[in-house]
Amino acid sequence: MVRKTESSESSDDEQRYSSSSEEWSEDSSEDVNEIVEVNGFQILDSQVSQVNAIFEKHPDIASDFSLKNQQLKNAYMGVLLDLIMTLCQSPKELTMNDLNKADRTILDLTKAGLRLHWLRQKLDEAFLKKEKKRAIGARIRELEEQVKK
Repeated sequence: MVRKTESSESSDDEQRYSSSSEEWSEDSSEDVNEIVEVNGFQILDSQVSQVNAIFEKHPDIASDFSLKNQQLKNAYMGVLLDLIMTLCQSPKELTMNDLNKADRTILDLTKAGLRLHWLRQKLDEAFLKKEKKRAIGARIRELEEQVKK
């Protein structure tokens, strides 16, 4: 269900998200002041395609989400969108701090009732890639030290 409403609030630091297949990118080229309701969440009209894509791919995502406060529901959706943007960055761009923060965020969103097994899997894969890269780097440094001796 998509319903548009006018918003009296507009800020310069609002972020626009655009979707192309699996990548999300920031686009602040246009001011947006319309709020749209999608599956009980009020979001910016520029976020409709991303939220619709989430609900199409994961229709049960909010089946256990029982918050009644609209502002909290909207905040949780905003956090989820930010989290997805973070995890869609290349592994090279993600720091361990980013991954640890994402881990805590997924735990919080899951405790609130969102079903995020698919996002947890993506995070676990990112952790594994980072750990492999760290281990390879440590091994290279170890070998370099041996060569110097």
